[in-house]
Amino acid sequence: MNPNERPSTALVAVEGSNLPDTGEKKISYWGRVAARYTVAWRMLLLVLILFVVLFMLLFSRVFTYDSLFCFFRDLQSVSAFIPSDYDTVYATYEEGERMVLSYRGGVAFVNGGGVEIYSPDGRRLLDLDRPLQAPRAVASDKYLVAFDQGGTSFSVTNSYAELFHGETEFPILHAQVADSGHFALITASKDTLSQVLIYDNNFNLIQRMNRASATVSVSLSSNGKRIAVLGATAQEGILRSLLDVYRLGEVDPTYTLTIEGEFPLSVDFTDHRHLALLTDTQLRFCDLNGNVDVLLALEGTPVHYTVDRETVLLVLASNDVHGENRVLAFDEKGDSLYADTVQGNTIAVAVGDRELYLLLNGESVMRIDLAANTATTAAVESGAVDVIATKRGGARVGYPAKAECLIFEN
Repeated sequence: MNPNERPSTALVAVEGSNLPDTGEKKISYWGRVAARYTVAWRMLLLVLILFVVLFMLLFSRVFTYDSLFCFFRDLQSVSAFIPSDYDTVYATYEEGERMVLSYRGGVAFVNGGGVEIYSPDGRRLLDLDRPLQAPRAVASDKYLVAFDQGGTSFSVTNSYAELFHGETEFPILHAQVADSGHFALITASKDTLSQVLIYDNNFNLIQRMNRASATVSVSLSSNGKRIAVLGATAQEGILRSLLDVYRLGEVDPTYTLTIEGEFPLSVDFTDHRHLALLTDTQLRFCDLNGNVDVLLALEGTPVHYTVDRETVLLVLASNDVHGENRVLAFDEKGDSLYADTVQGNTIAVAVGDRELYLLLNGESVMRIDLAANTATTAAVESGAVDVIATKRGGARVGYPAKAECLIFEN
């Protein structure tokens, strides 16, 4: 053998032999679909985990004992919150002043003995024993704030328990609560004409506004991010209405509106971006930049005024001799929804989804359908003191110790 020659080997194919297949097998259509779904599922799971972590970090206040307690109680009594048109809610009778208001689809009674809250089917959910000399209350989707007007005591409840009981240094004049759970108290003050106390949804006092004007009204946007404060002041013998709008937590207002010669009555957020400002002679609709979009001169004396469900309802006493009242309704931007005259003494008013309710002379309720622009009147038992709208488009008529559902015939 030649030493320069190297041995070599060769593969020779033999018929019938099975050689290994070095090519990759193609993935079938269903295999590709399954792989894509697997990737999508893993990505969705990752996003869900990140969302839960961020939610718990940024909104840890949601996972409180009170919130979880209320959530599980709602689950246990969910059947009680099914709306009914035939249930009468009975409450404990207490002498003296009282209020009947709608709360979470049910009814709340606030009187000298404290607070009672009932579900729509008449089941009593809360009986809070808190003596009140001049009982007042405001409610949102989350909380009910009851206070003693002219006193220093207030309570915050949900449907089942008193969550917080507080005392103020000076007498409470008025209160307001937002759907976010933030609430504000107007009180007297030692060094200024008034002050506004702002609490967060964990009942912590987060801001104290000392006001050089006599504060008559305060409103919180439903998301709790802005607050509007309306007061009265005088300079060189001229009466002025003073409106300040703040971002929550800021000291300086984003804008101030001064109106000469008018006495302030109320300010309310109609939505996140618009305000309704009522004085004794004018109704204004403003945006958050201080621009007055709608200005309405009042032809009569305001006797009832409420803002609910982005609807503004105003009742004016236009003719005291004949007992005529002018009923005006507007949307959140000030566009007219209804305008007409009704006969009778208006005792109370309420705003539904697309309806207005007026309690007349304590003996009948007028239902105004905003969509059809029609009015229907139904007689009620004598002695009614209030009317509240229900979530199903109906109404309840309030008495000193009961609230009855009212059915209107179409």
